[in-house]
Amino acid sequence: MSSTTQHLTADGPTEATPGPHARPPAPGRMSTVERALYAAVLLGVLVAGWARRWTSDDAFINFRVVENLLAGNGPVFSAGERTEVATSAAWLAVLTVAEAVVPGDAVAWSSVVLGLALTATGVLFAMLGARRLFAGTAARLSVPFGAVVFLALPPAWDFTTSGLETGMSFAWLGTSFWALVRWMQSGQRCAGRPLWLFVLLGLGPLVRPDFALVAGILLLWLTVASVGPWWRRLLGLFAAGVLPVAYQVFRMGYYGLLVPNTAVAKESSRPLWGRGTDYLVDLVGPHLLWVPGLLLVAMLVALLPALTWRALEWSLVAAVLLAAAAHALYVVRVGGDFMHGRLLMPSLFLLLCPLAAVPLTRARVWVGAALLTATGVWAVVSAAALRTGYEGGISAGGISDERGFYAGLAGVGHPVTIEDHGGAGVANYVDRVNRLADDGEDLVVLQVTPVRPDTDLDVLAPSARGVVFSVGNAGFYGYASDLDVFVLDGLGLTDAVNSHIEAGPPGRPGHEKVYPSWYLLARYGSPEIAERQFEGLPSDAMVAASRAALSCGDLAELVEATTGPLTWERFTDNLVGAPDRTSLRIPTDPFAAEREFC
Repeated sequence: MSSTTQHLTADGPTEATPGPHARPPAPGRMSTVERALYAAVLLGVLVAGWARRWTSDDAFINFRVVENLLAGNGPVFSAGERTEVATSAAWLAVLTVAEAVVPGDAVAWSSVVLGLALTATGVLFAMLGARRLFAGTAARLSVPFGAVVFLALPPAWDFTTSGLETGMSFAWLGTSFWALVRWMQSGQRCAGRPLWLFVLLGLGPLVRPDFALVAGILLLWLTVASVGPWWRRLLGLFAAGVLPVAYQVFRMGYYGLLVPNTAVAKESSRPLWGRGTDYLVDLVGPHLLWVPGLLLVAMLVALLPALTWRALEWSLVAAVLLAAAAHALYVVRVGGDFMHGRLLMPSLFLLLCPLAAVPLTRARVWVGAALLTATGVWAVVSAAALRTGYEGGISAGGISDERGFYAGLAGVGHPVTIEDHGGAGVANYVDRVNRLADDGEDLVVLQVTPVRPDTDLDVLAPSARGVVFSVGNAGFYGYASDLDVFVLDGLGLTDAVNSHIEAGPPGRPGHEKVYPSWYLLARYGSPEIAERQFEGLPSDAMVAASRAALSCGDLAELVEATTGPLTWERFTDNLVGAPDRTSLRIPTDPFAAEREFC
């Protein structure tokens, strides 16, 4: 006797006969009600994202790199020093193409529009993938479920735009999930095919380096679940690795490191479980995420009697959930981030993908309806009232409501362009810095906070080369500065030396390595600063020791790797020395550094 099950098609339920090797039932055409429900969710994503449109300070770091790329200076923050400050190579490439194609200085608005479109794409494919996953379930219709949970979260609204790569992250995760379900339902599961699927999964590390963990788990599942000789499976993995491996070779040869300079500056290899747990609680607690979590589990349990999943479907769901959990665990391990929810939102999004849309089954329609209603109630409360206790500010632990903070600082409801963010104070200050460069001055200038239209320039000392502008807000001040102004981030994100300074006790994420003034002046100050004492500056002996250390051994090689002419020999040396260079750390004490390296 064979068992049968009903699944929904455009013309009503039909009979499908599953077997251990049978092709899984494909989803039928969407009903008008389903289309309306899916469209409502997508409209909600676009409206919520547009209502909270903005760009972050970190986004303008990418925008300055785009300017340098188009100006012929390469993918750098300041011409003359090769440091990788863009976390997402793929996002940087998309922004560069957009800026080259769209007339005018439109990169900020391009990032907003692309973020909206990519987030909506990710949500759409997550729902379509979940609908495919439940295709064999006897159901009246498929309704958005996990997608509604995502839509109801204010951090999702904020990072739909922001100018960062988060929208692209959602798009990659959603399309990857859909593509894996589609491949699973093909009935063939040919090893190494289709190549586009392997290439798509391989893009993960280019979207964000930490997505290598997600891509690796999903590729492992795809390889094991394939049918065919192992050499074909290895060809698929080769196809997945071509682009990320090629970029890794470029990164090591061009920048001289295994990871972006930002990862070195933030000490991403250092385990900070306590701070990371606080970051997780900071997202789960205020938004009561345990409520939709329980509802999602209850929905899956309610669907169990109607499910026709084989071991293959269960294994895919397990792989997706494992990838989401592993990524979240990694974020916790590195200590989280300083922006509320940002690094955990991709983990949460992937976790929701298998239940992004669920079937409203005939057998338990009232149970499903009750769970959907409860989720809807939570969603309304979340969207209307659930917020952090530091809205528009920074928590005691250093986590910020980044959008609220910068919108309040700018005095603009939707700060997108540098003009929105800059105000008269920042614009006037940077204009005067730019004029110094135009006049051929040799000075080290510091950012002043807070800044007003009449704020005087804070000139630290004479410089060894042109105008050197040391800033704390590398995005806003960097992008506003002319490209012939050498801008460096005082927190190490853009500087090859400061990023390698030994880390002190854990502090606010990403804000722990304040550039020691003696190293700053040793690198960029006039040579005479190391020879005689200047009022208000570190002692000439400290500057001299710093300069000596920078000219010795591995430290001199680090400087040469990032500033020397990029010949093939230099590229090869950078490539070979990248592992040791990445792990190199510099004592804060310049005398200790001189003893160690000289």
